[in-house]
Amino acid sequence: MQFIHLLCAAPRQLAFGALHSFGSSFGQTFLVALFVPFISASLALNETEFANIYAGITIGSALCLPVVGRWIDKVDILPYSLATMALLSLGCLMISVATNVWMLIAALFVLRLAGQGLMTHVSMTGIARYFSRNRGRALAIASFGFPLAEAILPATLLALIAAFGWRYTYAGSAAFILLILIPLAILLIRSDQKFRTAPTKSGESDKTAASDQDSEIRDSDGDGDGDDAGDTSTSKETIGSLDQTDERPINAPAPQTGHPRLFKSLYVWLCLPMLAAPPLIMTALFFHQGAISTNKDIDLGWFAAGFTVFAITSVLGAFGSGPLIDKHSARRLFPWHLIPMMAGIAVLATTHQPYVILIYMGLVGITVGFATTLRTAIIPELVPLDEIGAVRSTLTAVMVLASAMGPAMYGWMFAANMRIETMLVITLIVMAVISVMSWVSERPGFYMPPDVSPHDPH
Repeated sequence: MQFIHLLCAAPRQLAFGALHSFGSSFGQTFLVALFVPFISASLALNETEFANIYAGITIGSALCLPVVGRWIDKVDILPYSLATMALLSLGCLMISVATNVWMLIAALFVLRLAGQGLMTHVSMTGIARYFSRNRGRALAIASFGFPLAEAILPATLLALIAAFGWRYTYAGSAAFILLILIPLAILLIRSDQKFRTAPTKSGESDKTAASDQDSEIRDSDGDGDGDDAGDTSTSKETIGSLDQTDERPINAPAPQTGHPRLFKSLYVWLCLPMLAAPPLIMTALFFHQGAISTNKDIDLGWFAAGFTVFAITSVLGAFGSGPLIDKHSARRLFPWHLIPMMAGIAVLATTHQPYVILIYMGLVGITVGFATTLRTAIIPELVPLDEIGAVRSTLTAVMVLASAMGPAMYGWMFAANMRIETMLVITLIVMAVISVMSWVSERPGFYMPPDVSPHDPH
């Protein structure tokens, strides 16, 4: 019911977030991979050459993301969104007319930066800084665009490729972004200045905006005075009442603090491996599923069925994590979210039965769903609202780099003739160690959030 109340209170903002997570799929690996055989044949590339190009481009786009991503903290989010969508459309168009490797490299770079990087960045950053008390649930709703795209777009695009060819399909994708996604983004938040405006450095307007938004959600839950959730004005009396009765938002920054910058904090360095682990391990194991299938003498069709289970459990994980984040905070949950993935990998390592693939993929999906919301929800608990974009883009770059490194790292182990069971046991040990590191960083007396004032119950 609380998800429904949240949707009723802020439908346009949540739809804006989901729209961008859906649109990011045009630059995501699962969709680009559909075109790889056709592009490779057209440009006379083999799979290894394309894979090396793709890995290099992924790393390059990840390095650019912190620079471009931090701009979202300083500008109106609507023009930032429109520029991102225009760039994504340009990337699709560039691929559709690519006639040599250099044109392909330029097109893929634009596509990966705008799609995997900036579209997701707009979605998660906009939602994270607008919502305070209901941030976990809001992020879960906004992230629903990811599995929705995974369910709809592959079959649709494959049918279009069969009917019109891969070039016209990519050109059609560019038109879809320009004619459908961009007008929808404008329609959803054009008149919502509170959502669009970048947070200020003072921190005072951030606190007021969070109080305003929480007041709207509380009214939709039946706890307020029944004002319309779309009303962007909130009386001083209401704000004052919230300050007295609700806990102060954990992301409200102090005017002055003596804390070091975020990346000078030991806490962050202990937690970075936890951020990097899911994309690195998941991408590597998915990339090498053929080798795993051969090693365990399991038909590859079980992995295809496993992706359906993965999509379902990732949605369940994302929506299940939202209420838990709102109740316990992202920081408290963060050290534990690798446990389902660890259980899945342990099951995969200990048996050769085909059905184990469904269990393994389902458990990995739960962790991925949790991670989708946790890795964004934790950032406003560490930095002021006006730094969310800069920090998130940097952390996203770390995760993208990890996803690019994963297949190569596991490929080296395969090249060294290491048994798959040994590789999986090593993976489990590493995941256990980094989970303990993250847990230790949260112990009393060890952790102090950089640039965030101590929690004030009044």
